Amino acid sequence: KTEVLMENFRRAIGLRIKETKEVYEGEVTELTPVETENPVGGYGKTVSHVIISLRTVKGAKQLKLDPSIHESLSRENVQVGDVIYIEANSGAGRRQGRADTFAHEFDLEADEYVPVPKGEVHKKKEVIQDVTLHDLAA
Repeated sequence: KTEVLMENFRRAIGLRIKETKEVYEGEVTELTPVETENPVGGYGKTVSHVIISLRTVKGAKQLKLDPSIHESLSRENVQVGDVIYIEANSGAGRRQGRADTFAHEFDLEADEYVPVPKGEVHKKKEVIQDVTLHDLAA
């Protein structure tokens, strides 16, 4: 009985975590991996960095990013015309959906269309997470 009570108390007590993150957000207009010769030798080429251009309603910005960010963006199948955001401190990138300017391209499509972000490409975003003690203990 006490174990069930403790578990329910842990589920009832919640924490609200506010975090301010610096993010780059916008529609991808260019996504170019820059390759160099493999430093180890051999015949392959490796990605040295990635040039990505993001556009919002207010402006545009070109970024030079680490190859690991390119890997995470390619895992998300990011293409030109997608709306993404990249966290500045961790480098985590997320695809939010296809820009709504492409909504009339096909009659049927599985993509979710999102509006092109307003404001600047580089912004501070406040993220609020609600977490229970049960979530933290698990």
